[in-house]
Amino acid sequence: MTDKPLLADQRTVTNPQKSHRENLHEATTYARYAEGEDVYINAARETGSTAYNLAIVDWLGAPKVLEINVDGWTGAIGQTIRVKARDNVMVARVGVVIREANANILEAGEAVQAEEGSAWWNYTTQSQVPLTPFPTVEAIAQDLPGNKDSFSIS
Repeated sequence: MTDKPLLADQRTVTNPQKSHRENLHEATTYARYAEGEDVYINAARETGSTAYNLAIVDWLGAPKVLEINVDGWTGAIGQTIRVKARDNVMVARVGVVIREANANILEAGEAVQAEEGSAWWNYTTQSQVPLTPFPTVEAIAQDLPGNKDSFSIS
């Protein structure tokens, strides 16, 4: 046997390793806080995992905006723009931003989930929006840990 340690004291950590370590530390910190939340406890019962593990996985993964449906939208006030978004645990909120061609914001607000557990969210327009040229419609989904994803159509 030798007295040489298994790991040398002169180890260096590269920047990608450092950011991975920091991200994992943040995920475990979040999981310790969030493992008592009903959404993680209920998901753990359904999947056979633990609330702690689901919270870590949720921290490390972002939601995904899958579709923006503007069928029937004529630019009038009070019409619905539909957004489909998913997450491995839960999409917490969806925002919609409508911009004109030169990127000025015409309207922005929060969508409402179509029904509990649904991937579809409905945004009701608040102002008259000219559709010529067609504006950019952006949807931003956020999950419980605050991860975001966005998708735009124009």
